[in-house]
Amino acid sequence: MISGANTRRAVLAAAAAAGAFALVGLGFLALAPSLVPEAELRRVVTDALARSTGHRASISGEPRLALFPVPSVILEKVAFPMPGRMALDAQGAVARLRLLGLLTGRVEVADVTLERPTLVITGHSPLLAPALVSLLAGPDLPELRLHGGTVAMRNADGLTEELVSGIDAHVERSLVGGGLTAQLSFTWRDRTTRAELEIADARAFLTGEATDAKAHVATGDSWLRFRGQAAAGPAAKLAGEVSGETGALRGLLTWAGTSLPISGGFNQFAFSGSVKADRESVQLSPVVATLDGNKSEGALTLKLGGPRPSLEGTFAANAVDLTPYGRIAMTERADGDWDRTNLNPRPLSRLDLDLRLSAARMKVEDSVFERVATSAVLRSGHLVLALGTAQAWGGSVRASLDIVANGGAEGTALKFQGTGTGIALERAFGDLLSIRRIEGTGDVEAVLEGAGHSYYEIAQALSGMVLLQATNGSIAGIDVAQVMRRIERRPLSGGGDLRGGRTPFDRLVAKINLTDGVARLIQAQMSGKQVNLALDGAVDVGSRDIDLQGRAILLPSASAERSAPFDLPFIIQGPWSSPFVMLDPRSLIERSGAAQPLLEAVRNRGPSGEAAVRSVIEQLAKPTALPPAKPAN
Repeated sequence: MISGANTRRAVLAAAAAAGAFALVGLGFLALAPSLVPEAELRRVVTDALARSTGHRASISGEPRLALFPVPSVILEKVAFPMPGRMALDAQGAVARLRLLGLLTGRVEVADVTLERPTLVITGHSPLLAPALVSLLAGPDLPELRLHGGTVAMRNADGLTEELVSGIDAHVERSLVGGGLTAQLSFTWRDRTTRAELEIADARAFLTGEATDAKAHVATGDSWLRFRGQAAAGPAAKLAGEVSGETGALRGLLTWAGTSLPISGGFNQFAFSGSVKADRESVQLSPVVATLDGNKSEGALTLKLGGPRPSLEGTFAANAVDLTPYGRIAMTERADGDWDRTNLNPRPLSRLDLDLRLSAARMKVEDSVFERVATSAVLRSGHLVLALGTAQAWGGSVRASLDIVANGGAEGTALKFQGTGTGIALERAFGDLLSIRRIEGTGDVEAVLEGAGHSYYEIAQALSGMVLLQATNGSIAGIDVAQVMRRIERRPLSGGGDLRGGRTPFDRLVAKINLTDGVARLIQAQMSGKQVNLALDGAVDVGSRDIDLQGRAILLPSASAERSAPFDLPFIIQGPWSSPFVMLDPRSLIERSGAAQPLLEAVRNRGPSGEAAVRSVIEQLAKPTALPPAKPAN
């Protein structure tokens, strides 16, 4: 009983002492505003701001001491002197005080929060200037917090070009080793980004000495990580391991202000590798990258010291599928006419490029290339895309495309050079031009160039040459030998329907010269066991119209009664997507015995004879449309 009573008395005594101590503390806190002079508060908080931010601050108004919920000094507008064309101020600042120090008569700042700070940069002042980097300086300093910050980048006329808003940051220094940890979030172009940074030695980092560092940046489903060593200051550099991933690279590039020249692909992207960087360049070597399921390994270097950024890289892959990126559409899909939309060459002038890719196998829709070596070189607005000798369509191909962004009245200039040796013509022309009329194996050589503001204008100005040689093939869509045998038996029938079947040949040769968008046949001959063909005339590439004259010769067979070849002129006219063929009516009349009286009537100028011949000619001259090109499988 006595022991229990003593315990209760001890507990009551301790509670009373604690209560008394609390009353004394509350009393002291109540008297603290009158015990601490405003000048001392101003001095202490100004010093804390300078130590936390690296800048002397100019405070508007008198500091106010608040005790609840925690002892704090509240300031009105705070401005920081900045170098060059930069200005930094805050709508307010709160310096949280250490309670123990305040109870013992000392004013010690635990952390500083800048409310709604605004950094205005006019012109091209660097964001990572030493004056801004010094915000992170020094060990054992009050923590720094930013709430609701804004960075505005303005041009010389004072108009805001970029705005970063909603900046919340927390910079915490470790008491041992001078380390620093920072968390940051902000909104740029309506997207929120979060970042974390860890630096082992902040002072070494800011003076240009490499120290261990980690960084993580994320926005949406995209993220970037770095781990290694880094240094800031005039000799800023980093070296270590870097990795990143995004589910929509196209959207990320668009958000960053970069447009892509093609509408397909550029979705899932991931990479990882070793990085070395300084103010002049960024090197990734080795690096493994996966884009839209295509995995490659190589090295990449971004140089920043010249008049334009320069990107250089070499990659190798086992298999690459370019189908997601589609084809360069030079025509309007609705009517097949040339695309008249103005080309935009400006992206070609924004950077220099030297990228090389080798792949064991490359696929573009139905086209498959093997042992591929490609390159893309861009210098001062001149882009050269090159395909080294590769295996395709059963043979070998080689090609290059020059694109020069002239601008002004000339527009964009294109020049294509390509050769195909021993290729399957039906597959090649079908995959490239959607034309599947020529079957067989052959060689193709082409040199084409033109300039304009759209593909339509380039087609109108196209110049160059095309050479085609083929063997052991056929022309799909018409059987010339069968048609000519029918005409030979009944000339006045007009040949009937010319469509259907195919015309085999042993050898096909065509040489075409192009000038100002018009392709003229210098030589076009086909020879076979049954039929020989020869063509002359021109094709207007700009208007996509055909105007050709031809002569078909049906060779006599061993069992034929005649010994002389059957010679029949014809013409091919109309749009090249659906041309039509007309046989020469005079030649048909002359071959028909039944038409001899008509010819005599014409010779005798008889009016009835002229009318009869005119009627026959109208019947014979009816055009016959060729069948449409065979669709791709």
